[in-house]
Formats: sequence, structure tokens, C-alpha cells
Amino acid sequence: MGGDPKVSAQNEGVIGLLDKLEMAIYLLVALFLGIMALMTFFIVAMDLTEFIMGPADLSIIDIALNSLLVTLIIAALIQTVIVYIKVHTLDLRLILGVGLTAMIRRVLVFGVEKTITWEQMAVTALLIFVIILGVYLIDEKKPPES
Repeated sequence: MGGDPKVSAQNEGVIGLLDKLEMAIYLLVALFLGIMALMTFFIVAMDLTEFIMGPADLSIIDIALNSLLVTLIIAALIQTVIVYIKVHTLDLRLILGVGLTAMIRRVLVFGVEKTITWEQMAVTALLIFVIILGVYLIDEKKPPES
């Protein structure tokens, strides 16, 4: 390409520094997500303890299930970050899995809430359909394993 080798070396240095900065940010994100996952496990344990020790109330199970699904969402986000750190590409199936888990959580929350409009339910159903369609289309493009 005939470029100045000094400029190329400077560019490589800047790119290397930015790459390390990006990696540090992703590691911090993974660390904070891990802390959040541990915190949600603690919340689920508290909810279940309240259910066992206190008066039987099924709404506590709903709350615990909601917290557990948040933990699954966080775990899937951690997995997405780990895959990105390893291969420097985002796995769309993991991201769509996080979205689907979040939508399932939303549907379960609808069961607890008393005031849900048909528009909210329709948007949620549409989002679930779009996510499932996305997973299907991504799997269709995947080359067959030999």
C-alpha cells in the first residue's frame, strides 16, 4: 500500500490500546453481571425462606420465579460477554435467547399484575414471535455440521 511505516506502527499501537480498553470494559461488565447474579440468588433464597416460614402465599412464588428468571437473563448475558471476549463476535442466538427469556419473564409478570392492556399483551406476543422467528432464521443459515 506504500504507506508510511511510522504511521502504521502508531495506528497499530492505538488499535492495540483500544482493544485492551474494550477487553477491560467487557471484563468489568462480566464481573458486575456476576455480582448481580449472586445478589439475585440471595433474593430468591430470601423469597423462598419467607414462603416456607411465613403464611402460604403463592404470590411469593411468583416473586421468586421472577427473580430467578432475572438470574437466568444475567447468566445468559455473562455467557454472551464471555463468547465475545473469546472470539470477538456476538452470537445472535445467545442475544435472542436473552430476549426470549425476558419476554417469558414479562408474560409471567402479567399473571401477577392486575392492570394489563390488550396493547401491552399484543406487543409482548409480537416480540415473542419476532424473537422466535429470528432464532429460526439464524438456525436456517447455519451450515450443516459434518
